[in-house]
Amino acid sequence: MLNIAGAKSEPRPAFSQEELEQLYAFFPIWQKDVHHRHSGEVRVLCAAYIQFLVNTGIRHSTESMPLRWKHLQWHFIGDKRYLRIWVSGKTGQRNLIAKNAVLDVLEGLMHWQKLPYASLGEIIDIKLDKKIFTLPTGEMPHLLENIFRHLMKKSGLLKNGAGQNRTLYSLRHTYATQALASGVDIHTLAKQMGTSVLMIERHYSKITPMMNAEKLA
Repeated sequence: MLNIAGAKSEPRPAFSQEELEQLYAFFPIWQKDVHHRHSGEVRVLCAAYIQFLVNTGIRHSTESMPLRWKHLQWHFIGDKRYLRIWVSGKTGQRNLIAKNAVLDVLEGLMHWQKLPYASLGEIIDIKLDKKIFTLPTGEMPHLLENIFRHLMKKSGLLKNGAGQNRTLYSLRHTYATQALASGVDIHTLAKQMGTSVLMIERHYSKITPMMNAEKLA
């Protein structure tokens, strides 16, 4: 008889908040441990890229690498301002709202790239038609997956508690896990991440009760 039940879904490897803080603290050490300037620059870009992914939930590569500064916009609700990002991915086009932490990441990136603008707001206002994730020379990085894997090994964070290897996609899963833990409903999260409610339920439904133990008790 054929087994039509399919493979059992397992929680995808992600980072806890403590592990993220450990990773961020390791960035400066990792970035200095190089023999060539180019390698150091790639590591600086990779660090910014990691923080961007974990604070937006954007898919690595297909959605993130084509992003241009002109895809960033301000979204106003009353007198409050939020960063809105236009994304085109495998599920079509969408706008998402980034976490506020992304603002500092992008500000730091534009100054590191030595873009001739005073602030992120100025870049957004002029709709700069230039890719975001490049080296100061304008060169696109190659094999970020390998660079990330090296970082994971050096930082001691390659494997999660279940022995699964973390990849750049683990940052997207981290975003989803944190969003659910903070009380974001799965319908909103599905639209934000450009996926289906079914996929959110399939991969995260087992852990949401534990995340919300205080609310449920």
